[in-house]
Amino acid sequence: MTRLTKIAFISTNETVMWGGSEYCWSAAAERLARRGAQVHVSVKDWGAPVEHVEHLRSMGCRIFPRRFPPPVPDRIKRRLLRTDYDRMHLRKIATGSDLLVIGQGGNNDGISWMEAAGAEGLQYAVIAQSANEQWWPHGDLAQRGMKGYSRARAAYFVSQANLDLTRFQYAIELSHGRVICNPFNVRYDANPSWRGGEEEELSLGCVARLDTRQKAQDLLIQVLARPHWRDRKIRVTLAGGGFHQQALRAMIERLGVQNIEFGGFVDDIESFWSRHHALILPSRYEGMPLALVEGMLCHRACIVTDVASHRELVRDNINGFLAKAPTVELLDEALNRAWENRHRLREMGEVAARDVRQWVSPDPTGDFVRELELLVNGHKQ
Repeated sequence: MTRLTKIAFISTNETVMWGGSEYCWSAAAERLARRGAQVHVSVKDWGAPVEHVEHLRSMGCRIFPRRFPPPVPDRIKRRLLRTDYDRMHLRKIATGSDLLVIGQGGNNDGISWMEAAGAEGLQYAVIAQSANEQWWPHGDLAQRGMKGYSRARAAYFVSQANLDLTRFQYAIELSHGRVICNPFNVRYDANPSWRGGEEEELSLGCVARLDTRQKAQDLLIQVLARPHWRDRKIRVTLAGGGFHQQALRAMIERLGVQNIEFGGFVDDIESFWSRHHALILPSRYEGMPLALVEGMLCHRACIVTDVASHRELVRDNINGFLAKAPTVELLDEALNRAWENRHRLREMGEVAARDVRQWVSPDPTGDFVRELELLVNGHKQ
């Protein structure tokens, strides 16, 4: 099989300097650069160095920061201007490449890039890191997305649920859709020590960006404000950073909740789980959260809402607990079941550890790079 020799990556992220949607494409870019491929990377110019981007540069990737033209008031003019800009940018970074990979945070962020790639006659693949049941393409976006995904050599999703939802939202078969796994940040054989004494105090970790629109920490705060939780020995750590931290602190203070603390960004995830008994993740929508995969790899049971990918890994009452929907009532019900079964959490975590290793391999990045090489080789034959 011929290896990739020139490949271009585009990150469509334009909201935060670095996000969870970046790890898949960036790990593949680094792996290919280390093997001697010519790797071009397009990212938004944030006006300041981004640590992860600078790391890619140090690995030999050529970085192409992009500055979009100023907005114009007319929607049609704005779209035409964006299309022209995208096409010119692609000529600069992707001409002569074996493949262009468009990395999206959701399943619609890269539609304009798909259109530009199609107009330039480039072979491209798309990654979608999440899909949202509460968002549907409107106007001509559905038709544009259908065409963009249809032209792609492959469309990669991090969960079957996201793939199925995208098929439904864009009314497209997506026979070339594939499910891939993101790289994780713990050892594959991780097995953190178990913190005893869950009968004295149950310690839960909510590892997620502080963004209530998706991660729904507000639901968890409302649950823990209920009288029966105030009387129980339970503590929840909100681990992560994000723009809703101030609002969450205000909510906690207003409701007088005493058993929630902010843990900040977690560098040593295995050490974090040695201090916590289980993961709780009350998401409103998801892709396949790294926190879930890493928690299970660390032998921890998971309390999650039944959205998107969660059911693909969490078996209710076996390796975790599923709240039937992201509401206060249903999250309270699932958390109550976890409390009543807290003596079983260690055993359930062992089941979780076995289950997740049936789903993810020790080297998801290597798996993805091989997928891309097969894609290119299949096109050349």
